[in-house]
Amino acid sequence: MPAKKLFEVLISTLLYLLITLLWFFYAVPEMVERGSDIALIIAGFGSLVWLSATGCILIYIIQKARPA
Repeated sequence: MPAKKLFEVLISTLLYLLITLLWFFYAVPEMVERGSDIALIIAGFGSLVWLSATGCILIYIIQKARPA
């Protein structure tokens, strides 16, 4: 694997993990603690977007790894 491609994969993984940790350990607990309706809706919707993005990433990786 070329160094540039490896760098892109590692940076993408780091960014994904950083966003995941920030969302679930910083943003969501704050919204749930606030307890207002709009904060809970945003926390739920954001978690669904995260779940959808994770599924899309996994499907993309599986399709790329499969031989043509």
